[in-house]
Amino acid sequence: MSLRRLPLAIALLLLIFILQEAVINRIDFFIGGFTLYLAFVISWVLQEERIAAMLIAFFAGLIADLSPTLSSPFGLWTLVLTGFTYFLITTIRGLLDSIRTPSAMTLVTTLAVTALIVLFVITGAILGTELGSLTALLQELAGNALWTLLLAPLYVPVVIRLREFTLTARER
Repeated sequence: MSLRRLPLAIALLLLIFILQEAVINRIDFFIGGFTLYLAFVISWVLQEERIAAMLIAFFAGLIADLSPTLSSPFGLWTLVLTGFTYFLITTIRGLLDSIRTPSAMTLVTTLAVTALIVLFVITGAILGTELGSLTALLQELAGNALWTLLLAPLYVPVVIRLREFTLTARER
């Protein structure tokens, strides 16, 4: 990842984070919420090479830790997102290279975001973060997966275009 791309990537992540906190979190979604920020990050990471994906995940985790509604320890999103991205890049991304279809990207993004939230909740519970009831947690996970799946045709092309915008001429 070039030095020119890093500030652009961080600026885009900040913009999506602000959109998530200011607009998306205010919408009352049926069943559960929708995390555009995580869907955006996972969609972007699935298209990057290993080092760039890890850098994006690290900075995305740092930005996610700045959420004013977060009640978990600072750095938890950074840890979980960076570790999960390493797992995703080393295991899943190789399979996606052969099947670069929109439906595959949609399905993998939906499953990855859901698994990421589950990993965050489990790690937070280990560190002592208070959790809600199991039914509320399952409802939130199901709703998030549903909205991530349904809205993927809208945000996946945007992620692809924004990623291409950050590439230098040499990287294209």
